[in-house]
Amino acid sequence: MATSSSTFSSSSSSTAAFAEPLPLIVTDGEGRFVLVPESAAALSRVVTGPVVVVAVVGRYRTGKSFLMNRLAGSNSGFSLGCTVQSHTKGIWVWPRPHPLDQNKWLLLLDTEGLGDVESAGSTHDTWLFVMAVLLSTTLVYNVVGTLDKEGLEQLHFVLNMTDHVRTRVNQDEDELGSDFERYFPPLVICVRDFTLKLLVDGEPCSADEYMEHCLQMRMAGKTPDCRRFNEQRQLLCGYFKDRKCFVFPMPTRREDLESIESLPDGSLDPEFLATAEKFTSHVLGRAASKHIEGAILTGQSFVQLAGQYVTAQRDGAVPCIESALERVTTLTNLQAKEEALALYRERTAVAVTADERTPLPTSEELGHLHQRGARDAVDLFHERSLLDREHRHERELMVCLAEEYSKLAQRNAEASALRCERRLEELYGPIRVMLHEDEAFVREGAFREYERLMELLQAAYRDTQGLGDEKDSILVAFMKSKEEGRCHLLLLDNTISQADRERLERESLEKQLEIEKRALEQKNAQQQAQMQALREQMEENNRAFEEKIKSIQEQVPVQSDVTENHHTQLQDVLQAVIPIVMQIAGFFLKGGFMRMI
Repeated sequence: MATSSSTFSSSSSSTAAFAEPLPLIVTDGEGRFVLVPESAAALSRVVTGPVVVVAVVGRYRTGKSFLMNRLAGSNSGFSLGCTVQSHTKGIWVWPRPHPLDQNKWLLLLDTEGLGDVESAGSTHDTWLFVMAVLLSTTLVYNVVGTLDKEGLEQLHFVLNMTDHVRTRVNQDEDELGSDFERYFPPLVICVRDFTLKLLVDGEPCSADEYMEHCLQMRMAGKTPDCRRFNEQRQLLCGYFKDRKCFVFPMPTRREDLESIESLPDGSLDPEFLATAEKFTSHVLGRAASKHIEGAILTGQSFVQLAGQYVTAQRDGAVPCIESALERVTTLTNLQAKEEALALYRERTAVAVTADERTPLPTSEELGHLHQRGARDAVDLFHERSLLDREHRHERELMVCLAEEYSKLAQRNAEASALRCERRLEELYGPIRVMLHEDEAFVREGAFREYERLMELLQAAYRDTQGLGDEKDSILVAFMKSKEEGRCHLLLLDNTISQADRERLERESLEKQLEIEKRALEQKNAQQQAQMQALREQMEENNRAFEEKIKSIQEQVPVQSDVTENHHTQLQDVLQAVIPIVMQIAGFFLKGGFMRMI
């Protein structure tokens, strides 16, 4: 099965992108698994929605690939291989748009035949089975003939699953395997080429009843073989609580099996086709998204999970579902956070410069900009992130967004202050020249002339557009910086009586207090706008999380404590954001008009 370059096309068309199955996990010369980078990259890039993963295991030359092709809605794709040589090596994946849910992807995993004489050894088969169990949402076990002792013996891997899988990091020995049923997929057993009558104790039975009868059989005696026989069936029943059986007759005459891939359905046994249709409807109808503890996987996170298990196998370690999920969640959510922040920066890109030709946004406009940017960023994060029960990455995003807003507000305030200072210096320039040249303000009446010019300066300054939110606070600081010179002029002007001086002082103080009041009102309005923007950010996050939980609950069962835990954790998120809010408020109180006092 050659892999053409077109297989890894970046085309938006899913059928064009995955025209044939891809090798996902292969085995090196020492029997260690290797994740194929090209296939991993293609899955991560194209498969952006939730994945439904169906894996098939069984001995080689038992028709596993035929079942996968039926699920794919194709007569070809996975090589059927009717010779004594196994055609599928390692694990191959065929991503297909899910035929029953356009929002999901169907990942079909075809495993190398168990018991292949060309495989890397006995542990190789065990690892193939373990990987199929850990990665799938439905595990199909394909067996030929009957579910007698030999048929179920091929599932002997369950006897040492606890040596190859851990569910939690810290588990006592007596707890190993006790919660496998929470994480193991539903089991579908397909008995191929079944030629007997479905009977149990001489009575007709269904395929499911036949399967349960075989699983419940126990051997009397205490020999190792008896104990092994009984333990294997007990573990199968305990690990795979959800199980189903389909019994297939021969599909066609034995001499036509080699050409079954090209045979039309009309040439196949009608009962075989009817069973194949029931099998396909059952497997596709389940449509359960791959998830671990409510964390629904997409192509990218599925690849990361597979990579964690492959690394464990290569290192000779025991894969741990809990730690693998934690690593995948961290990797996925960190990337989702960075993508969300990049989108926020793009959405909030605004001309915050000291260039007077471009009007500066007001704090209210900046708050609206932040709200829109935060909403889009939060939506993107929850769309691409995995469910994090501790809300660690969600909290980090909220803090980062608040910090980005703080930086944006500070840059805007600094640019506004610089513009205001430049404008005041520009307007004050002629007055400064008059103060220092020709002793213009030493003559009688100089103080009133100075007051008139300063009134004109303030009027011209207030009429200047685009100076930003620091306009009033910088004016306050500017007027205070000129107060000493003003008092000096007032004392030098002999035409002003003491009573007039006192009156002028009172009037000046009233004007200064009025300016300060206006500046403080503006500061209060700014802080209210900033607080509102941050409140909106938190509300958007809460809305997006609730929508995420609702979406997850529609796909997989999620414990109610997830939502309850979120509301508790939300208070922690708010506590984490409060210092950023105080930082913004503190900057405006200290860094605005106070810097020039």
